[in-house]
Amino acid sequence: MSEKKEDKPLPFLEGENVALCPANIDHINLYAAWMNNPKTRKYARYEMPQTIEEIKKQFEPKKEPVKNDIFFEIWHNKDKKPIGFAGLIRIQWFTRNAHIYFVIDPEYWGRNIGTEAGRLVVDYAYKELNLHKITARMAAPNKSSHRVAEKIGFKHEITLKKEVYIDGEHVDVIEYAIFKDDWMKSH
Repeated sequence: MSEKKEDKPLPFLEGENVALCPANIDHINLYAAWMNNPKTRKYARYEMPQTIEEIKKQFEPKKEPVKNDIFFEIWHNKDKKPIGFAGLIRIQWFTRNAHIYFVIDPEYWGRNIGTEAGRLVVDYAYKELNLHKITARMAAPNKSSHRVAEKIGFKHEITLKKEVYIDGEHVDVIEYAIFKDDWMKSH
């Protein structure tokens, strides 16, 4: 009897519990499930349903001369499966600024996955991409994301009053930032 071929990732960045890998079109159904999950989309702000076809388009080659977004699949090393995605968006190559994001399968919440994945992304952004500043935005009620940002080393920068609409009310958005100089001193 032949052994089942294991779905092996192509690690780009490796951590203790997770690896960050290039997007895998074979996992597009998982991406759609995470983006449409009421628990994750509440604070990730996926207000409209995300179809598989729409998500596939995000992975089609763009005609831009330089990439402005970097997408990683979060691979759980022990469980040997994808459990979310993370990356950088709105990269401004002239000012050397970007925004970090991640979405993690709710089954893996509370296990420091976001912190580890976030640290890998920030380290890559500063040591390989030579960025200057990374920001992270989250709704004020999303206390777990605040803790993750702070554990990574982000500092509160601004509060945008009543910026997003969640659960029938407008709530504040908190923006955190971390600068390359501060990251390099501590890492």
